[in-house]
Amino acid sequence: MHKKPTLKQKVAQYEAFLHKINMAVCCMDNLAIQELVQNADAWSYAARISNGQWTEGKQEEYINIKFNKLLDTPKADKAREELRQKRANQSG
Repeated sequence: MHKKPTLKQKVAQYEAFLHKINMAVCCMDNLAIQELVQNADAWSYAARISNGQWTEGKQEEYINIKFNKLLDTPKADKAREELRQKRANQSG
């Protein structure tokens, strides 16, 4: 079960999320921007998905799962690492 974040944890996560978006924009990392927007969309959808069909606890757990994934950008991270490796191999 995913523990409900405290207000302090939420603020820290949202600030980190916004900073990560800013960094992606500054670096023109469109893949990271895309993944972050998709994460925000998934989190938002989690808050309204059940329409009363789920228990409050189940919906809250789903929201918390999506909240904890707000900063996840696995595709962009992989692409960035591959580019870094390529550049390292070219310079060495």
